[in-house]
Amino acid sequence: MNPAWVTEVAPQLSQESVLIAMAHEIRQPLSAIESIAYYLSLALPENEEHSEQLTRIQQMVEQSNWILSNSLGLADRRSVEPAMIDLAELITEIVATRPASIDPPVDCEFEADLPEVQLDPGFGRALIENILGLFRQIATEAYPVRLRISADAAGVIMDVSTTAPGYRSVASLPPGSALSLDCAQRIAAMHGGSSNHSVDPVSGIRVRVMLP
Repeated sequence: MNPAWVTEVAPQLSQESVLIAMAHEIRQPLSAIESIAYYLSLALPENEEHSEQLTRIQQMVEQSNWILSNSLGLADRRSVEPAMIDLAELITEIVATRPASIDPPVDCEFEADLPEVQLDPGFGRALIENILGLFRQIATEAYPVRLRISADAAGVIMDVSTTAPGYRSVASLPPGSALSLDCAQRIAAMHGGSSNHSVDPVSGIRVRVMLP
C-alpha cells in the first residue's frame, strides 16, 4: 500500500473527534466492568467486604466516566445557545436522579425568588454534574456536600462546599479534579460568568460559580 495515497485519502480528524471516539471506546469496557460488578453483587453471598469492594468498583467506573466527560467538555467547541433556566429546579432534578446508594448527602439551600439565568441547557447540566462529581469523591456522611444558591447584583451564585479536612491543594484532590475545575471555569466563562475555588486543609473545599 502506498503511504502517500493513505495520507491523501485518510480523513483529517480534529482533536475533538479523536476525544469523542476515544471516550466512546473506553466507555464500552467501563460499562462491561459495571455490569460484571452488578452480576457479582447478585451472585455472591451477602458479605460486608464483598459489598464494599463492589461499591468501590462502581465508584471507580463513575469516576472514569466523569473524567472522560470533563475531557470532552474542554474540547467541545460548540457555541452556546442560552435559554432562561431555573437553576434551582435543574439542580434539584440532577440531585434527585442520582443513585443514593453510592452518593454522600447533598444539603441544598435555595434563596427565595431567585431569578432565572441565561444558560445553555446542555452545558448547564454538564456544569452541575461536573461539580457534583468532584464533591462526591470528597464528601462523606460526616462531611456532606453543601450547595447554596443566592443572588446579588452580578447574577446568581452557586456555592458548593464540604468541610472534609486534609486537602492542601488541587493536586491533593482525587484524580481528574483539576480537569473538572478547568471545565467548570470554561463553561461559566462561555456564559459571561465566573468560577473560582479554594482548597484548605482545615476549612475544606469550596467552588463558587456566578452566572449572569
